[in-house]
Amino acid sequence: MTVYVDDMQLSAVVGPVDGVWSHLLSDLPGEAGSRELLAFADRLGIEARWIQSPGTAREHFDVTEPTRQRALALGAVPIRYGRAVAAITRAKRDAG
Repeated sequence: MTVYVDDMQLSAVVGPVDGVWSHLLSDLPGEAGSRELLAFADRLGIEARWIQSPGTAREHFDVTEPTRQRALALGAVPIRYGRAVAAITRAKRDAG
């Protein structure tokens, strides 16, 4: 069971937040992955309602750079944006 945070680090304005954004995701499929991701997000102070693509293999949270750094400090595993994220998503789809 692992929670990952990628290195997308894309500058964007999302709603009222102008920041540098990445993704926080679990590698577990289904409800186990959702529980793991939501529990980790709660530790970070991220509201559950901010989850993206809930209940799918693409489920994740968008996180700003300060939150990304806190996630890493709490034990999230850093991964590359792109192929690494796609591999996790594909494995979750195949397991579901």
